[in-house]
Amino acid sequence: MKNTAIQLFQILAVFLSAIIIASCSQHPKTVTIGIIEPLEHKAMNEIVEGFSQTLKKEYKQSVILDIENAQNDPNLKHAIIQKMIDQHVTIIAPIGVDATEMTLSMTRNTSIPVVSLASDLTDEDRQKLNPCHAAVVHDEINPETIIHFIHQVYPSLTKLTLIHSSANKVFPEVNEAIAAGRLEGITIQAIMVSSLPELTTAATAIPSQTQGLFVLKDSLIVSGIGTLSHVAQQKHIPLITSDQGSVEDGAGFALGVPEKQIGVEGAKLSAAILKGTPACDLPIAQMKNLTVFMNQKALSDSQQNIEAVEAAAKKLNYSIEYTNKTG
Repeated sequence: MKNTAIQLFQILAVFLSAIIIASCSQHPKTVTIGIIEPLEHKAMNEIVEGFSQTLKKEYKQSVILDIENAQNDPNLKHAIIQKMIDQHVTIIAPIGVDATEMTLSMTRNTSIPVVSLASDLTDEDRQKLNPCHAAVVHDEINPETIIHFIHQVYPSLTKLTLIHSSANKVFPEVNEAIAAGRLEGITIQAIMVSSLPELTTAATAIPSQTQGLFVLKDSLIVSGIGTLSHVAQQKHIPLITSDQGSVEDGAGFALGVPEKQIGVEGAKLSAAILKGTPACDLPIAQMKNLTVFMNQKALSDSQQNIEAVEAAAKKLNYSIEYTNKTG
């Protein structure tokens, strides 16, 4: 009798286990992807939108996107990454160089893969990671390329003011831009600001002889692009940037890549990881097709020659995308 009861219990246990396993297979565990925005603005929103839309197409199972804004605060960014690590998110997707570097440093002793969006991480950099756990969407454009384009648009321009933040990744690019300017006969004066209130102050101190304003892919400055757009209109000089979102928000034109496409490529890498491919086995997604984004209204308001921008873009075989300032 006792043996019969034991056998019945064992059969029942096997039966219950089968039900649990079947239930789990029908309702797979929800995965979470943490996306870190260094500072919210239009370009960041475009990246997130491209990521979200594409992930739904590339990965059919349930996914939670945890989108966090670090508000240009390194301490908050550190806290966000630590929270994601503690919550054992499936993937962390930082946007930009600084967020990527911090995320890679903090996840070194975890099993969490990192999908770096809009950074300059190379294959050599990835191989130095131990273990290598990063996939990359590379969107950086050499400042020399942008300065050359500016020279093609404005052959007589000799004085340009570059407004930049204190982000670590920006300083090498500032130096590269200044060096590129010398080759094109352009003197570039760099003005650094550490906060949006400082940007307002710097805008009033732009030298009167400046013939144009230039902004790199720089989250803090891009978030305050309206301030520089107003200055450009007052001084009747061009405001030239390096991303699509800033043009939509009032800059005259930019040479860059479609921000949404960065998110699209990042989602494809994430889907591949979720399907079992190790992050480091995935090739770096290179954003190679450069586009000239033009805000015709902003160019007109600052009394710029729209045809000159179009002619330079066509001469260098760049696509052109038109937009007007919203609002």
